[in-house]
Amino acid sequence: MIKKIEQRKEELKIGLALGSGAARGLTHIGVLKAIEENGIKIDYISGSSIGALIGGAYAIGMSVEEIENIALQTNWKLMAKIFSPTISLSSLVNTNYLSEFLSTWFGNKTFDDLKIPFSAVTSDIQTGEMVVLEKGDLLSAIRASISIPILFSPVTIGKHKLVDGGLVNPTPVDVVKKMQMDKVIAVNLRRFGTYGIGQENGKQIIEVNKKVKELSLNEKIQYFIKHPIEYLNNNANEKTPDPKFWSVLYQMFIIVQVQISDLTMQIAKPDILIEPDTGEFKVFEFRKAKELIEVGYKTAKKQLKNNDFV
Repeated sequence: MIKKIEQRKEELKIGLALGSGAARGLTHIGVLKAIEENGIKIDYISGSSIGALIGGAYAIGMSVEEIENIALQTNWKLMAKIFSPTISLSSLVNTNYLSEFLSTWFGNKTFDDLKIPFSAVTSDIQTGEMVVLEKGDLLSAIRASISIPILFSPVTIGKHKLVDGGLVNPTPVDVVKKMQMDKVIAVNLRRFGTYGIGQENGKQIIEVNKKVKELSLNEKIQYFIKHPIEYLNNNANEKTPDPKFWSVLYQMFIIVQVQISDLTMQIAKPDILIEPDTGEFKVFEFRKAKELIEVGYKTAKKQLKNNDFV
């Protein structure tokens, strides 16, 4: 029986959609570990934001162990520089450090160097449209896919100014399905908890959530783009935005993504949906990589155990 199942796995084309989620996205590493342990060969990967980072690394041929070691041994002084404020009309952090960090992963690789077909999902900040990148410079594509609006500056590729893919497609199941995969595994990171929002901001977040739920898909995207910019303009005289700004800004982003993710996966349902419970982890808690990887591994192992692709 086991032999028959393994034969079916080899015959099927299996696609993987890796969702956005900042530090929570490190759970993708644990998911990949569980996938390999189950003898599942991935034929196509599409990632959004942190999902593009992890998925892209795996697609160029890095082993799960290599990716895990990078996550566990990341230079946190460099990460602190990445997220430190800078004076810029297009972003609040120094994107040169972000490119420096990404170069340790991708160097000068292009999509032609991939071992597994892969695409990075991005958002055109000018039109609100999804742009799927699958050719050219790999570092630029990943850099665009993880560029949270306002926090990082957009990446210009061709006629597009691109930002975080999670804004329009947090878990790109539909992108994978278009590649005519037989089965699709999706990892959705937008299901549990908040990103460390304090009690003092609770009422405001609830009000935002109610407003967003009543909007159409396009209106949700426009809501996120419009409101953080208005808030930033209202606080233009402050040298550094206060903690409340960051909390509300990113929680808006999460609320929009949860709603969009629910809608897109109702239309394009994955065959296996993995949703690691990462509610206790905050937005930039990359230092908890070990714990996040373990959460992803345990969740995926349990979910995959009940699905043999028969």
